[in-house]
Amino acid sequence: MKRIIKQASLVILAIAMFCQCQPKQEGSHAKIVKVNGNKVIDCNVSEITDTIDLPLSKIVKNCSVIPLETNAESLFKRVYHLSVSKSYIAVHSRGQMPIKLFSRQGKFIRDIGKIGRGPGEFTSLYDIQLDEEANRIYLSPFARANKLIVYSLDSENLPDIPLVYQQTKFKANVQDDVVTILSMPFKMKEGKCIPVAYQQTTKGKLIKEVETPEHLEINPRNSKGQFIGFNNEISSTHNADAFDSYTMTWGKAGYDTLYHYNTSKNQMIPKFVATFSEKKQGSWAYEWKSHYWAFVFGEKYRGSKILVDKKTLKSDFFHLKNDFYGGIEMNSIYVSNNQMFICPMTAMNFKEQCKEVLKDKDLDSAIREKLERINKSLKEDDNDVLFIGEMI
Repeated sequence: MKRIIKQASLVILAIAMFCQCQPKQEGSHAKIVKVNGNKVIDCNVSEITDTIDLPLSKIVKNCSVIPLETNAESLFKRVYHLSVSKSYIAVHSRGQMPIKLFSRQGKFIRDIGKIGRGPGEFTSLYDIQLDEEANRIYLSPFARANKLIVYSLDSENLPDIPLVYQQTKFKANVQDDVVTILSMPFKMKEGKCIPVAYQQTTKGKLIKEVETPEHLEINPRNSKGQFIGFNNEISSTHNADAFDSYTMTWGKAGYDTLYHYNTSKNQMIPKFVATFSEKKQGSWAYEWKSHYWAFVFGEKYRGSKILVDKKTLKSDFFHLKNDFYGGIEMNSIYVSNNQMFICPMTAMNFKEQCKEVLKDKDLDSAIREKLERINKSLKEDDNDVLFIGEMI
């Protein structure tokens, strides 16, 4: 996994030299370290001792439960990517399927895009961006992508946005005429590496770029030059008014780091890292406005999630409980982007969770009525149910 700086030993030295002293407090706390002049929150997962139930109301100010309509046209396999706007929900399913566009009430509206290799068609996507104000949806192809595919929300295929650099896995954000790209910086066979981040116009003209430093390069080939694949992922949520970027890479020593792409300075600024005392551990970190959190994987912590408060640095393993709906556990993968919290849940899982919550005799009557109504209307093989809230 990629290292914050070139050598892991230098990271350890930097931490030893620059750790700020923290007063003794109950529970586990991350530390502030300085790396190349930047303050970075460093959470040693191995030191976390407590597990908490985090009420959803601590991170969102409201929450709606939305069953997505199920019929012959709307049915999809499994949520892969989600994008939500004021009026719409866009679902990209696993498998070769078009985008499914729903209303915010869950009513199916139409398919967007077609499967194929012709103009405006695609076989697989790595991300989607719903822009209701511009009446657009931007589709990021997976592998050898040289463009963003553009559709109107009426499913009209619009002119593509050409990319300055060909991408394999990447995150794109279109705002007016500016496209911000966060790249998976693979080192190609010829030894070149695309910029880790850059901005361009929608016409394909480069505005600025951040050259990929050596320690962030990802080599998809082994020491013998044999191709071993692209077993890496990149995420970006825009929850904290920043272009955050986190790359989870397999098979490298060191730690993965969450960065902010500071477009005014044209720099990648390290913000958060999860470290371990044990070997063979890793994480996939995300950012909320008030917290960092991460999935943790490996031999010891497989399947755990950690939470770090940005202000207090308190660090815990956690379970997210939806206290808006009687404490239903958000045990699926949450999606959070553009300050919107989204958690898909299979119809079967929702029904199982409802069964447990409805046993509570003290459950609020309005919540009980809503859960009973949705539960009764659902079949186990229906489309997913979504929990959606605005983040605090």
